Amino acid sequence: MNKYLLLALLFMSALTALSQDTIMLEGQVLNDTIDKANLTIVNLNMRRGTITSSNGQFSIETRLNDTINISAVQYEPRQFVVNETMYNRGKITLYLIPKITELDQVNISNTDLTGDITKDIGSTTYERTITPTDLGIPENTAPPRTVEERRYHTAISSGGGIPIDGLINSITGRLKMLKKHIEVSRFEKLVQESRYTFSDSIYMNELDIEKEYIEDFVYYTFEDPKAKELVDANNALGLLDFMIKKSAAYKALMKKD
Repeated sequence: MNKYLLLALLFMSALTALSQDTIMLEGQVLNDTIDKANLTIVNLNMRRGTITSSNGQFSIETRLNDTINISAVQYEPRQFVVNETMYNRGKITLYLIPKITELDQVNISNTDLTGDITKDIGSTTYERTITPTDLGIPENTAPPRTVEERRYHTAISSGGGIPIDGLINSITGRLKMLKKHIEVSRFEKLVQESRYTFSDSIYMNELDIEKEYIEDFVYYTFEDPKAKELVDANNALGLLDFMIKKSAAYKALMKKD
């Protein structure tokens, strides 16, 4: 009887797992510097997969707490667990980290060296590096633009000096879209950098946030402008105190969802 009872329980458990509601999770990879087409998206739990379209969009069947893996030759692989927020929204947007291939340094020289340092120093000519200051040109001290900022600058500039492109792009709504891209990229960078200000053990032990929800909690925290103010002020302790306060509201929201 015990054996049959065990088999019945296992069968009912399997039926419960199979009957769990699935949704079509709509996602989009927001990177715009590298080709986003044909990235491999796999639901590791359901063993189902798909690929992204030319603009980085994808749709994959998933359940709550399933693990989604994203991989491609040009990006670092990334995994995320479908939490309740993602499941209820049915949508997710994300950035991937491009892979950087470092090449071995190669020095090319047409100078014949004898091996005698005293002779080689005297026979080797050195070219002086010319700086903007040497030419009487002010050095560019402005911070480098991000990809999204360069796209926006190009959209508002014209080769002839008259901002016709900017006017056209404003009418068509392209400038508004590019501004949104800048906002999204800056927010994403801020969240990703702040995510690792504290270790996972801090989130889990001090804030009582489960590991799979840490990233979602950080996004939730930074929806409040106060979090960015604390980061700009380099106030790590203030940010931690703010996160502790936010964690209570976040956990209440998760229970409600």
